[in-house]
Amino acid sequence: MNVAATGLTGSLLSSSTMRAVFSDAAWIDALLSVEAALAGAQGKHGVIDADVASDIVACCNVAMIDAEQLTATALSNSGVAAALVQQLSALVAQRNEAAASYVHWGAATHDLIDTAMVLRLRAALDLIDTDLARLVMLLAQRADIHRQTLQVGRTGLQHAGPVSFGLKVAGWLDGMLRHQERLQQLRTHLLVLQFGGLTGTLASQGKSAQAVAQSMAATLQLDLPDLPWHSQRDRFAEFATTLGLLTGSLGKMARDIALLMQTEVAELAEPLTSGRVTTAGQPYRRTPAGCAMALVAAQRVPPLVASMLSGMVQEHERGLGNWQAEWDTLPQIVQLCAAALEQMRLVATVMIVDATRMRTNLDATRGQVMAEALALALTRKIGRSAAYAMVEQVCQQANRSGLDLRAELEQHAGINAALTPLELDRLLEPAGYQGQAAEFVNRVLQRQRQRHGLTAPQSTAALPLTDSHNVHLHYEIEGDIGAPILVLSNSLGTSLQLWAPQMPALLEHFRVLRYDARGHGQSGVPDGPYSIADMGADVIALLDHLGIAQAHFCGISMGGMVGMWLATHHAARIDHLVLSNTAAILGPPEVWDKRIEQVEQGGMNSIVNQVVERWFTRDFQAHAVRQIGVVRDMLLQTSDAGYIASCIAVRDADLRDDLVKIQAPTLVIGGKQDKATPSAQCRKLAEQIPNARYIELNAAHLANWEVAQGFTRQVIEFLRGRT
Repeated sequence: MNVAATGLTGSLLSSSTMRAVFSDAAWIDALLSVEAALAGAQGKHGVIDADVASDIVACCNVAMIDAEQLTATALSNSGVAAALVQQLSALVAQRNEAAASYVHWGAATHDLIDTAMVLRLRAALDLIDTDLARLVMLLAQRADIHRQTLQVGRTGLQHAGPVSFGLKVAGWLDGMLRHQERLQQLRTHLLVLQFGGLTGTLASQGKSAQAVAQSMAATLQLDLPDLPWHSQRDRFAEFATTLGLLTGSLGKMARDIALLMQTEVAELAEPLTSGRVTTAGQPYRRTPAGCAMALVAAQRVPPLVASMLSGMVQEHERGLGNWQAEWDTLPQIVQLCAAALEQMRLVATVMIVDATRMRTNLDATRGQVMAEALALALTRKIGRSAAYAMVEQVCQQANRSGLDLRAELEQHAGINAALTPLELDRLLEPAGYQGQAAEFVNRVLQRQRQRHGLTAPQSTAALPLTDSHNVHLHYEIEGDIGAPILVLSNSLGTSLQLWAPQMPALLEHFRVLRYDARGHGQSGVPDGPYSIADMGADVIALLDHLGIAQAHFCGISMGGMVGMWLATHHAARIDHLVLSNTAAILGPPEVWDKRIEQVEQGGMNSIVNQVVERWFTRDFQAHAVRQIGVVRDMLLQTSDAGYIASCIAVRDADLRDDLVKIQAPTLVIGGKQDKATPSAQCRKLAEQIPNARYIELNAAHLANWEVAQGFTRQVIEFLRGRT
């Protein structure tokens, strides 16, 4: 009963993981799991002898089953369940001939098949949940980034009013969030045991019937329904229709993207990747291959769902033919849905958005796309009938003349009498006619964050600022949305501009998130003192706000301490870790107390020279005046209060005991001439972190400035797994 997609097109009609769920081996394993749970429960509650149960359970091993023989027997017996019971009985007889008579004791084939199907659907549901969550995260990022990316809205395949691409993506996301809710609710109905015996009374189990059923359900980690449900097929039908709805929404998304990829439109594109086959003589084509597979699934699933619905009409306690029709139909629905989901997740990952082309297409009608805004404004001045007649007249004239609508408006006496040139300019600007688009995007993103337990900002109007633990965090995120995410964390007294030397090269490989730590740059300055834990919590809140589940992290000096804290307290969020010119403890405390006192008395200006002296070699100070000036400015622009509170955080931090907990692959970078965190200290840090390696650069404390090219190369090679 192998219904997994096979052959040349099999990989397109399912996913590799879902094919495994519906393979012959998985099907046999599920059937044997049910038989083992049945025998174990019966042995536990005295329905059969405990030794007999033990012998049966010992033979419920997929490696012991002859799949070819099972297939042959199934054909002659009209069912795989009866064939399995026959072969299992023979295996048990080899251990204990008397025990063979108790295989499948008092159960029916529909108990075995339905419960085994539930087990496979649970595995399938877990995979779908995972892939759907990934797609939701990608769509949330796209919607957030493109909330202000203007695009023409299309109705009846014709240009209508302006929208944002973020709003279109939020529409896709909105549907996916509802599907997540449906799938979650579905679990309570679907993941239940089917065990009723011949007619659904469990008479064969005697007085122990309920106890046996409860033990079976517990073993299989399924809920126990109020009564056996074999002839009530709504559970499987609900699963089928839910996946049908999901597949339809994926098809809608695929259709939108495919249309936007048309040569004449070209607002979206899939990248031309190395090794991808192109049409002969037409290497420029970017065929929406992923969308095509999702559309195939969206076309094939509806009639399969209809088959599931028609199969609900069962005869009495066990139907004839309609029940068996589900065996292949339901797995086909699951696999097609999985294929569509995988393809659209991949498309969402690599999709290229051409904002310039979107604006060009928005202007293709030479301003006429704003006719509604113009007509509504005129209506308030001269009434609806006259207003609409004037707008229609001027649009027709623009079509005849080929001029922009604005040029024709200047020549229309009636319109010029009603609206000033300034009003016309405002009315013809698409960005000013977005209505509630931004608010709609915000609502969907807020629901997405709440559903996934992420921290939602109190106000998204201030983006790229977000409230985090009452801290106004400033951040910038750049790079290909499908690239691995890299978070950069600054040293004490600097802003996110500290990473300017690395950005061009990093953006070729990563989606880079930079931020100003609390009390620094453009971020807020909450009352101190701070702790490294506070700063780490800020990063987690920022990742949650952006919907980022996991990222690489690179921190320098104070930022490195934040990285250590994150890698020990939120290990799942950190993929790879780079710690530059830092240590687990930076003392002695007296040094920090003296610096705090200096800033309290003389402000940041009183310490700039000594900080620069410690951060850079004399040679670099002499030959890199401009770079030194940038760093000096960052220091001087740092809030006195924020700097003092952060000094306390560094002074009081002692992360040494937690270093052994760091599991992320770690690169420690030291500077040969570093006075703030000497190379010996950095080397010791690497020795104390499991799975860490150490490199040393010929630089002082800010190695990413002094030897920028070498620093960047080492970071990229480490994060890309080349070292």
